[in-house]
Amino acid sequence: MRPMSGRLSERPGSRRSQQIRRYGPLTLIVVLQLVVAAIVLVGGDGGDTSAGDDAGGDGGASGSVWTDVSGPPGAPEPTGSMPVTYAEAEEAGTVDQYDWPDTCDTDRGTLAVPSVYALPCVPESSGDNGGATARGVTEDEIRILLYAPETPADLASLLGAMDVEDTPEQRLATFQQYVELFSSMAELYGRRIVIERFPATATVGDVVAARADATDVIARDPFLVVGGPAQDRGTFAQELAAAGIPCYACAPYLPGDMVEDMAPYVWEMSASIDQVLDTLDAWVAAAGEGGRMVSHAEFAGGDLRGQPRRIGVVHLDQDPPLYAETGAERAEEANVELTETYLLDLAAAPAKATEIIARFKSEGINTIVFLGDPFMPIYLTQAATEQDYHPEWIFTGVTLTDTNTLARQYDPAQMEHAYGISNLAAPTEQAIQEPIRLYRWYYGADAMPPAASQYALLWPPAAWLVSGIHMAGPELTPETFARGLFRIPPTGGGPTTPQISYGHWGFFDRMDYAGIDDAVEIWWDPTVRAEDERGQVGLGAWRRSDGGRRFTPDDPPPPRPFAGAEAAATVLDELPPEDRAPDYPPPPGSPAAGGG
Repeated sequence: MRPMSGRLSERPGSRRSQQIRRYGPLTLIVVLQLVVAAIVLVGGDGGDTSAGDDAGGDGGASGSVWTDVSGPPGAPEPTGSMPVTYAEAEEAGTVDQYDWPDTCDTDRGTLAVPSVYALPCVPESSGDNGGATARGVTEDEIRILLYAPETPADLASLLGAMDVEDTPEQRLATFQQYVELFSSMAELYGRRIVIERFPATATVGDVVAARADATDVIARDPFLVVGGPAQDRGTFAQELAAAGIPCYACAPYLPGDMVEDMAPYVWEMSASIDQVLDTLDAWVAAAGEGGRMVSHAEFAGGDLRGQPRRIGVVHLDQDPPLYAETGAERAEEANVELTETYLLDLAAAPAKATEIIARFKSEGINTIVFLGDPFMPIYLTQAATEQDYHPEWIFTGVTLTDTNTLARQYDPAQMEHAYGISNLAAPTEQAIQEPIRLYRWYYGADAMPPAASQYALLWPPAAWLVSGIHMAGPELTPETFARGLFRIPPTGGGPTTPQISYGHWGFFDRMDYAGIDDAVEIWWDPTVRAEDERGQVGLGAWRRSDGGRRFTPDDPPPPRPFAGAEAAATVLDELPPEDRAPDYPPPPGSPAAGGG
């Protein structure tokens, strides 16, 4: 029941590629997520800034600290030279024993960055940083590789026709600029981050080339890699983990047990599919055992409305299947009666969709749960209307199916019965989006990232990278990097700022290596006129229940889709109070402050 990234096989110039062309910049993000998943998306007195015991006692992929969630939730203790945070020092009454940097807002205990995700303050460092503490780390530098596959010719032609393709140089420059922004405020312990582009060779699903790329990456001795090949069954990530090299967005949507086997080396920003399904299960269960919404298809159409619920699942997979065993387990737990899988091949999609819908209709399925790419619902919903079949559609928020832009391409008669959950932030006007606000705070009021179409994918790994280094302390290793990320308390959680955390904070049954923890209930309103993610006004939009209130699996609200439209959010033109951070001047030396 878990989707994988896949191949966009439609040729430029076809009717479908012409339709896709209308999607604008958002399509570039979607296409690149699916086709090139490797493209990146976010001391004391005397100089002693350490806390805790010697590091290394629980490191390594086999150490239980990386997988054990049996203990109480919270931040692990710092070890070795890992720094204390301002909040920890304040609680211990030891704030005066440390030298705090000018970049620290001591009232909040976080760096003076205008974001709810601002990092905890740590003391200023001084003295020896340990030199070459790990592969890719020296006294002066931390070497990072950006995995950058060449865009296939057919995709390049399609994106060129759309006039929205960012060049590899623009993507690299944007990533470097976000790293510069976050590094200007963080503690790097006397080192600088050096980012190099790795010209990848692996195409989608090419396991042999993925392994060869991993061998070449390892030979270049990076500390960490951002990106990786798509649909390689985790081969690239496994090779890097065996070599002790962490990676980010290098193996999207792997089953949780595979990620644990490679811990603490494989990381993501978006919620894992296990987490999406855990959240979905908790949300449905909140309706109450035996409740009408649980037991009956209350939101289906025609003769299916109100009938005892019969669930079918449609999910994307790869060849050979990666999720056969775990998918079957999940299906049994959720009382799924029928599961259909498909491979991402747009040329074959209409026929496959017709086949799936015919089977679901003949089996009396009245609720369809979708976990797949954003284009397959175009064909599925069209086929359902053609066959006069009107089930409920439960969307789970995977691969941008929960955007207004994509959902408006789905058959309107079917979307009247569409609802579900989403991990995405509530849409806002571009000027108040987190990555744009921060970029302009540092680079100037009218500045725009070089990768104007993909900046939203490029700032999360930059923030994640700097966060781990900041919290690891001077003795930077993959283990201290991971433990540092585990020690950052959950942040965010408002309508426009998804809650982000790593480690064990009690939200999931597995150690969390994916950033986003929470979700929001969504339902499709075909009558509302609102902007889509491109800023274009159109008919129909996802509403977010209760003003966009987000929830974690441990505290879901009772489902109320299609209710309370007056309080349900669509596109916000201002940030809610809980998503606002203090205003701070740009840091000295930044372009916005008159620097170079």
